[in-house]
Amino acid sequence: MTNAQRRALIRMAEMNSASNDSKPEPTHSSAFCPHEAGAYYLVTVGNVGKIINLLAMEIEPPVHTYTITTIHFEQDADTGKWIWFDGKEKLSPRKNQDSWRLGSKKLYDTREGAEAELQRVMVKNGDRVTKVHDLPDDMTKLKKIRSAHHPDRNNPDSDHDLYQSVIEKIDRMRAVSV
Repeated sequence: MTNAQRRALIRMAEMNSASNDSKPEPTHSSAFCPHEAGAYYLVTVGNVGKIINLLAMEIEPPVHTYTITTIHFEQDADTGKWIWFDGKEKLSPRKNQDSWRLGSKKLYDTREGAEAELQRVMVKNGDRVTKVHDLPDDMTKLKKIRSAHHPDRNNPDSDHDLYQSVIEKIDRMRAVSV
């Protein structure tokens, strides 16, 4: 007999011995209780829809959008359940074997955990995004990076994602200085 079979037998014996009509009190492990930090994070990966030309020789890979949503739960006064309103309906977190989920998505306790999951999904999809806040704040360094990775230079090593990130960072810096 394997360990899994043994555990299943023990679980079945516990379920049979307990009366089926009494509802178990929610224990600390089964009832959702937000942690002290308060916020949870939800990773969302979406596909940007494109009109597909069936006669096109080159089929482009799908364009993905990646977002991390910060979620603050509120306790419903009537039921005592913790809920989050997504704009359409009130969602309650549910317990999975290893984690809490909201709908089909896993809730992350920390932003670092959500960002790690986002990076893992991006690698799986073959995407790479340079974070704008990872770039230097020095304008001359940014201009050097911009010119080195300019798409018109015909440089095989140029990184178009990095070029776009630098442009965005420069635009943000100009907007702040104005």
